[in-house]
Amino acid sequence: MKFAACLFAIWSFCSAVAPPLMAASAPILLTAQGCGDFLAQMQKKPDHAEFAGCSYAPDRQGKPLEATYHVPGRYAAATEAYLIKTVGLNRLKRSCCLWDSPASQFRDSMGRDFLISMVSEETMFSSRSEWHRITVFEITVETFTEDM
Repeated sequence: MKFAACLFAIWSFCSAVAPPLMAASAPILLTAQGCGDFLAQMQKKPDHAEFAGCSYAPDRQGKPLEATYHVPGRYAAATEAYLIKTVGLNRLKRSCCLWDSPASQFRDSMGRDFLISMVSEETMFSSRSEWHRITVFEITVETFTEDM
């Protein structure tokens, strides 16, 4: 019992002194100048897209800035149609266990290049008519901060 109490005391002390370790899969969210709600800045944000945040990935090729948006499933079809028309989003297709579009490229009025894609959460719904039953879709808009 004394041994267990001693181990607990050491563990408690180490936990108080050492910072907790981050899980290997946990993303590190960094921000950089220019990171933000790109679709709103371009006045091309769909009505039901909620800006979820923007992150900077300096360790990836091109050091991208990535804005993320969430769309409730009941608005996914209208959002997809709007983005196809305004920025050339590729139409979503069913693959395995989700709906997704390959990234497509577009340029804003200031000449900046962006990649955009849209994906559903993992789902068993295999028909577009069932999209309203999917909780959330995600839109990703990415731009690079350096040439590749």
